[in-house]
Parts: sequence; structure tokens; C-alpha cells
Amino acid sequence: MTQHDIISIHKDDAEFPGCLRAIGEDCPDIIYCMGNLKLLKEKAVAVIGARACNRRGYNKAYNIAVDYSKQGFVIVSGLALGCDTAAHRGALDTNGGTIAVVATGLDLVHPKENTALQQEILEKGGLIISEQPPGVKANPTHLIARNRLQAALSETVILAQCPAHSGSLHTMRFARQYHKHCLAAIFPNRNEANAGNFNLIEEGLAGEI
Repeated sequence: MTQHDIISIHKDDAEFPGCLRAIGEDCPDIIYCMGNLKLLKEKAVAVIGARACNRRGYNKAYNIAVDYSKQGFVIVSGLALGCDTAAHRGALDTNGGTIAVVATGLDLVHPKENTALQQEILEKGGLIISEQPPGVKANPTHLIARNRLQAALSETVILAQCPAHSGSLHTMRFARQYHKHCLAAIFPNRNEANAGNFNLIEEGLAGEI
């Protein structure tokens, strides 16, 4: 297994992303990075969604990531199971850049099922980012905080699929707060798995994709 150095970047450092400084009080003091720092300077789109997505939702996330990756966008997601995995996979399969924003220290992998995916992201020129120092495990508070960084790093935030109550909706809320372009994938029929998409679109909180 290839070893990658963990690099810490303080918000006062020149290398610190301006898009994170732009979120004001929500800006982390330090981010920890592993991998290709050049991706922080490229245009990015977040592709997110539920861990427990169905096949249609997984395919939406994958295909959206493929489309934007082919247009030269870096794909940002959260290394979770389900839609996040599909988004990273879509970027990797088109030889595009991808950033995984995680809720643990970078010496850990959450979820453990995505250990191989994280390694592949690093080996193929991607980047892993966290605001948590090494040794810190994931918890619900860190996961929600992670979601704001996904939104901040991206020009557009796209919801692939989620139910009416989902952590993904935190990311969409942060995206609106930070004045990002918000989109939600459309489906032929409403069901429990995609109710979050329908709600955002119907309430005028996200455009259709």
C-alpha cells in the first residue's frame, strides 16, 4: 500500500483555498490534505446523495460525475457508501480529478469498506481532505461539518438521490447559504428513495438536472 504524506494547511497560508476563506466564520483554521493539492485550484462540482441509495440513484450519481468530469470539473464528494462512492467512481473511470472530503483524521478511513477506493483516489491523482487532525474518528457532528466543506469547495452542488430526511440535505442547505448553484436529479416518479429531490425542486431550492 502506497504511503502518502499528510500535509496541514493553515487558513493564513498562501496555499489555503480561497473558496474556504469565503465562507467566513465557517472556515476551518486548518485543513489536512493527502494527495494532489493542485486540485484545490481547479473548478469543482460536488455530487452527493444518500448512502442507502437504490440502483437508479447510484447510476444518477455516477453518470452526473462522468458528465462533469468530461467537462473538466473536479468531482467533490464525501467517500461515503452509495452516491458518494458512485461519484468518485465516475470521476476515476473518466480519468478525471476527484476530491474526497472526510470526517476523520487522514490516518483513518470511514467507512472502512471504502479503504480501497480511498487508495485508488490517491494513486490516480486525487485528493483527500479533512479538517480533523490524525487520530480523530467520525461522529455525527463531524459528518455534518464535513458537508459544509463539500459545498464550499464547489461551484455547483448536485443532489443525485436522497429521501426526505437525509444528511445530504445539510450539504444542500450549506450550498444555498454559500450562494452556490444547487441542482437535484429528476426521476420519473416520486418514491421514498428520491423524496428529498422532489421536495427541493418543488420548493424552488434546487434546479433540475
